[in-house]
Amino acid sequence: MKKIILASVIMLAMTACDTGTSANADSGKVVNGFSCKVTRTANSVTLSETYVLGTYKQTQTVYQDQYGFDYSIWATDIVFTDLEEAAEECADERDEARSWRDGSYQVECSSNSVHVKQRDDSTREDLEETAAEYQAQCDDGYRRAQNGTLYEYD
Repeated sequence: MKKIILASVIMLAMTACDTGTSANADSGKVVNGFSCKVTRTANSVTLSETYVLGTYKQTQTVYQDQYGFDYSIWATDIVFTDLEEAAEECADERDEARSWRDGSYQVECSSNSVHVKQRDDSTREDLEETAAEYQAQCDDGYRRAQNGTLYEYD
């Protein structure tokens, strides 16, 4: 319990010390090897991140089927500078794809990149929520890049 309270106090203090810079203002700016950008169109939203160790890009695009119902295709591209990390991520994604027996989760890998394509029933109305989540991810990434904790893992 003490650890949770301490972590909450630290996060509150870090938030209070924040300079107020958001990813919107920083969009595309590089901070300690990190950059992040969220782009939105009428039918899609994209998160593009660049790290010292590679790049990550995910796009949710909404389509309409022959019956007029919305569905989304989530396309994720991860490029690694380390071939071993790429192989590990590829294996993890292929394991995930095996659990989706309907073929709605597809994985393609090359030497240093992983491409994942997934279909689900999210709609055009869900794009706003996705954009907000992506923006929060950018804000967190910039905050962690500025304070030097971006490449620390729990």
